[in-house]
Amino acid sequence: MNDQLQDVRRLESEFADAMNRMYAVGNGLARMRTVLELDTVVPAPTPAATPGSTTPTPAPATATAPAASAPTTRQRPAAPAVPSWWQREGAVTRVLALAGAVVTLVGVAMLLALAMQQGWFVPELRVALGVLLAAGLVAAGHVVRAREASHGRSSAAPVAIAATGYAAAYLDVVAVTTVYGWVPRVGGPAIAGAVAVTGLLLARRWNSQLLGVLTVVGATLLAPVVAQGVGDAVSLFVVVLSGAALLARGDRGWPVLAMSRTVPAAGLVLLGIADADGQGSPSTVAIVAAGALTVLALVGAVSAGRHSRTDLVGSATVAASAISLLVALGVHGQTLQTTGFALVAVAFAVTLATTSRSPIGPVPTPLATTLGSLSGVAALLAVLSGAPERWVVTGILLTALGYAAAAITTRSRVTLWVAAGTAVVASVAYLTHPAAYVELWEARNHDATAALLDSLLAGGVAALGAWGVDVVRGIPVRVRRLTRIAALVAGLTTSAVAVISVGLLAGEALEATSAGFLAGHALATVLWMLTSAWLLLRGLEAESRRALSLRLGLGLAAVSVAKLFLFDLATLDGLWRVAAFIVTGLLLLASGTAYAKALDRTRAPGAAA
Repeated sequence: MNDQLQDVRRLESEFADAMNRMYAVGNGLARMRTVLELDTVVPAPTPAATPGSTTPTPAPATATAPAASAPTTRQRPAAPAVPSWWQREGAVTRVLALAGAVVTLVGVAMLLALAMQQGWFVPELRVALGVLLAAGLVAAGHVVRAREASHGRSSAAPVAIAATGYAAAYLDVVAVTTVYGWVPRVGGPAIAGAVAVTGLLLARRWNSQLLGVLTVVGATLLAPVVAQGVGDAVSLFVVVLSGAALLARGDRGWPVLAMSRTVPAAGLVLLGIADADGQGSPSTVAIVAAGALTVLALVGAVSAGRHSRTDLVGSATVAASAISLLVALGVHGQTLQTTGFALVAVAFAVTLATTSRSPIGPVPTPLATTLGSLSGVAALLAVLSGAPERWVVTGILLTALGYAAAAITTRSRVTLWVAAGTAVVASVAYLTHPAAYVELWEARNHDATAALLDSLLAGGVAALGAWGVDVVRGIPVRVRRLTRIAALVAGLTTSAVAVISVGLLAGEALEATSAGFLAGHALATVLWMLTSAWLLLRGLEAESRRALSLRLGLGLAAVSVAKLFLFDLATLDGLWRVAAFIVTGLLLLASGTAYAKALDRTRAPGAAA
């Protein structure tokens, strides 16, 4: 036990000694930094000496003569000059390599064309020479890279040489497919895909995004040439190529490759859809290709987003591929359209929910916003394509209600914004109901049943929206206040439309549609006045919301009175006009009296003195 205690004491002593040495090193570094900072202090310029005179060397200042020291000026170290682009390391080599690759490729294409025009060699020999040229360029790229590595250098030259070789291989595939017809159209893209896979594997081995981009773009752009047009074969080929490019890197740190493997492929799928639709036979293969391309874009975007919170490329690739999917569904019949749009909406909503939290997420906010927006757009397209004309507004309102409920359940800001977007669309669609209730003739021809149902749903959307901004974190206070006001306005509008709809339905049942319309408007005015009184009294319950409730209550009272004189006075007649004025006037008087009494109760006992 004594030996162990001595060991502990010895270790404590050594640890204390080590800490003292570390402190000494830190103090030394601080002193050196101070000396280096003082080196930036330069003396002020002295007057220039006249010709022939000698400039005395100033004596160093001492502690006994501080006035003799020259005034000093502290200057910041000058920022290093930014070199021109051609002075940057590897810039000239990169430009020359790319230019050489383009020129060489053009020369190879011209040589192949000239050989076919002049009849040089037999076709088999031309193809064999093309294969040898492509293989030789790729091998030359390996040799150049090995030599640079042995000398400790690295440039874009071997990448450009190898990319030229792969492009020459694509041209060879074009020749055997379209010129000589030795390979069927389906086999041509398959051979080009195999060439692209080898190029992508080499790009991964060399860690060269440039090589991957050149390989993918070359194969994608030459696919329509090989297949002699766009169609199902090209769509499937570019999807396979996109998957191979994803396996090469997973889109992490290679944003240009992510765009190159998705955006041109989505464009070719769209061209294939347009070509098939122009022939009157929309292809279901395009749906499969666009769906697979969307899944690949999602996988790559999520993978890149987990490593970079500022990634924007993933959002662009997902949007481009999803657009091709929506278009592929949109050219088919109503049943497939509606079902497909609904499935896409659910799929994107589920993806948003699963990628917003661990273990997969959270993904960057732009990507989450893109997923939510695509889900909302697909849901609206499903409603517009599948719902009967009578229930289109109802379907849009149900969509907004569903997203609002999802936002409250998941506490997701992105889902809340999607709900807000669909609510705006639903509000615009809902305006057809209050617009039809301005005149009796239009109200007679309007669907009161649909208006009543839509009013109930719109009120639910307003209530859930106000609830959502209260429970979801990160919403600014100003937005919360504006949302409550908007929800109140929406609630008043929908309640008025609902009351008038009930009046119309009751009037139709009693064969007195006009009386039901007038009664509904009178009751709507009274309902608004009752709401105004409730707001005024509720505002006295809490000091924090007193000012807002008072403003809303007085504003609503003013709106009720304005409706009474500007609309009810001209529209209502007989007993309904008298009842509206009397009831509204009595409510105004009662509101004022009740507010005064409630205000007195809220005051302090000594405040009334």
